Amino acid sequence: MSFNVFNKRLTAKRLLITFLSLLVVFVVSLLIYGYDSMHDPEKVKARLYACGKFGDQHMLIDKQYLYFARVTYEGVNYWGKNIREEHNAKGCGDQIQSISLQVKWPEMTPSSEGFSLNSENKNDIKIALNQRSVWPDELGSKDFFNYMELLKRHLRKGMFSSGKEVSEAWIDETKKINSDLGLYEIDVESDEGVAKKVYWQEIKGKGVSLVIKCLYFKNGSTICTSSTHEPNYGLNTSYIDISFHSELLPHWQQLNQDAVQLIE
Repeated sequence: MSFNVFNKRLTAKRLLITFLSLLVVFVVSLLIYGYDSMHDPEKVKARLYACGKFGDQHMLIDKQYLYFARVTYEGVNYWGKNIREEHNAKGCGDQIQSISLQVKWPEMTPSSEGFSLNSENKNDIKIALNQRSVWPDELGSKDFFNYMELLKRHLRKGMFSSGKEVSEAWIDETKKINSDLGLYEIDVESDEGVAKKVYWQEIKGKGVSLVIKCLYFKNGSTICTSSTHEPNYGLNTSYIDISFHSELLPHWQQLNQDAVQLIE
């Protein structure tokens, strides 16, 4: 009887020792993995940065700027079922389609909230760099892109520009210069109870170089979106869209300069 008791105690002791040994191995493995993840340069880089190629230029993007935003890659069907799998398969050698950065202006530091229509933080902006997939030969030099077609679309009646198409002759007859901004402007009729103003810059002999569309909602919320050409990034050039509150409209030139500087 005493022998059986001794045997059972010995078995239990062996099981306990085995369990503790496995636990120690598990804990040590976790510590080693954690240390490795914290100190391995490539793993640290992957955790802190997104990367890819924009044309022939390599880009390393601080993920703090990607809060509520992201990097999208060429060749990924972001409307498909395997978005995560396709996206995660991309790396630093793959072409980036677009980058959306959430920024606090004028510090140009990462924004933890991100641009929001109803936000009281009027200095939160969103900067989107988008790579063009093609550059038709009829457009000529890549140094300039004429935004006339985008301007005509924005000048259609309604918040979603669903009204009748406008002509360039009508634009010339209707536009007026805003001397404070140094831009042309037209107040657009809206049928959704939302006021819309469109501003733009013209380069003589070339066309429209910049377009800003601003929407003013009844609850006081506003959003302005500027679009400009960026010839120095991408295989077929790129364009920069900046979303901001109308309070920052007087600073449109500085916003564009700071956006390009941040990207560079």
